[in-house]
Amino acid sequence: MSLPKRSHLLRSCYLFYHENMTMQEIAKQLQISRFKVSRYIKEAVEKGIVQVHFHDSNIEHEKLALQLERTFPIKLALVVPTPYRSDISAVRLAVGQAGASLLADITPESSLSITWGRTIAHLVDNLPSDQLKAQRVVDLAGGFGQVTDEISARAVTLQIARKLNAECFQLPAPTIVENIATAHALSKEPIIRNTLEIASESDVAIMGVGPTDVDSLLYRSGYVSERDFATLKANHAVGSIFGRFYDLNGRECDTEFRERAIALTFDDLRKIPERIALTMGAHRIQAILGLMYGELITTLVTDSDTATAVLEEHFALQGRRSKNAKTESGNIEERDQSSLLRPEKV
Repeated sequence: MSLPKRSHLLRSCYLFYHENMTMQEIAKQLQISRFKVSRYIKEAVEKGIVQVHFHDSNIEHEKLALQLERTFPIKLALVVPTPYRSDISAVRLAVGQAGASLLADITPESSLSITWGRTIAHLVDNLPSDQLKAQRVVDLAGGFGQVTDEISARAVTLQIARKLNAECFQLPAPTIVENIATAHALSKEPIIRNTLEIASESDVAIMGVGPTDVDSLLYRSGYVSERDFATLKANHAVGSIFGRFYDLNGRECDTEFRERAIALTFDDLRKIPERIALTMGAHRIQAILGLMYGELITTLVTDSDTATAVLEEHFALQGRRSKNAKTESGNIEERDQSSLLRPEKV
């Protein structure tokens, strides 16, 4: 004698969801296989017999984060709700606060490297004082200039080092220098060479992301002009991190800025186990994609509007690439067929 399938399905769901029994326990009680229990529960959800409701609005942001983690070669995504009316200052604050929360489990043996930026400044502001500890904090790049009217680029590293009771290593140079010869000379200076070497040995790198327009901190600090941006875009630049510009595939653009930057190289950056980018905004979508396509980061912290736009742009790019591949394949096949129809003259 055996119960009908419908009874097994409903009992499996009731015991699983209401009595919190494991699938193995349910299988034993109903005298069916664990595989059947799993199949019944899945079927009940697919047919709408069982509906799961979450009573927390943040679930939508966690769904976005999971989709980012499944779509791109990153380990972790942290998505915060986009503040009402999408005020950019409020978004920066929310993303900075989320970034600070990621450092809650940092250990006293940890070494951090960091770059400057307005969102990074919010991260530092939201770290508690004298509650966390790290071994050292290091500049990822030179940083003369202002992050905000109140905060200089150099102050960001000093402030986080104080809050973490960590030793501070700063690069006494601009992010980008006037010419290649100056950059080569500075790179040979022991203090700069040693600081970049220490940065490459960090456990965690924390970065802001610069767009290729006048909202970039590099532009506002006078390192890059509008004419420079035009040249960079002509060389397929979509964004920058610590003064280095890269394309949609995450490859550093082959321009003179590559030699003029006083900063860690991308190869050395990828050696750092945890690489966190804090960023947001519609004008940074391709910059964010480039970071993930090039595996320059392991963790993305952003807001829900930006996360949605990044996923939409990715799938649109995939669709265009697929369409182009089919068109190219059709053209090749057409050429092959035409060669059969028109044999060469002897």
